[in-house]
Amino acid sequence: MSAPTTARRTLVLDPAGTATASAITNRLKSAGYDVDTHAVFADPTGPVDGLVYEPGLLDGTPTPNAAERLLTVVSRLTPFLRPAEQGGSRIVIVASRDSLGWPSRPELAAQSGALISAARSLALQLGRTGTTVNVISALPPEGSRLRTAGRPENTHLYEPTALTPQPVTVDDIAETVAFFLDQRSGYITGQVLNCCGGASLLSSLSV
Repeated sequence: MSAPTTARRTLVLDPAGTATASAITNRLKSAGYDVDTHAVFADPTGPVDGLVYEPGLLDGTPTPNAAERLLTVVSRLTPFLRPAEQGGSRIVIVASRDSLGWPSRPELAAQSGALISAARSLALQLGRTGTTVNVISALPPEGSRLRTAGRPENTHLYEPTALTPQPVTVDDIAETVAFFLDQRSGYITGQVLNCCGGASLLSSLSV
């Protein structure tokens, strides 16, 4: 993916300080984005081309009330988003495939499901302004402590694994974020893209 012709200002909301957010930040900086990683954006200055919301679901340290905080942040940033005639802005939310259900993480599943619902509503709300809103529903990546938690108690289930030869990594998630932020993705909005190596093909009762 080529670098933007001019530096596009992107905010990576990273309250949890996760490996996933760090990978996203590094990927975007390498592509020429002007990345701001401040945890709280009280008074934005100047236009915002992109917001990446990474609330820590994939390493098991979620932001409390993640969906509510997302809505608050987007409301605060709306006056600073690019208008449609300037190409609009991009909002990307990193959630978890736990939204499909997982016995040992009902709280994370609920938070992820709420984020998806919030994102779809924001896509409807902001669509005519040129801003897109999309979700990456990812498998906990290699290195996440969720991957070593073992079999959930009182079940026959194991942590879902990718069907692909290689496991999902934080870099895979970062590449997917870059895809949604790209100007060429301007007609994609309100979507949930599974970055899971095919694990979403399996129901929570069959993995």
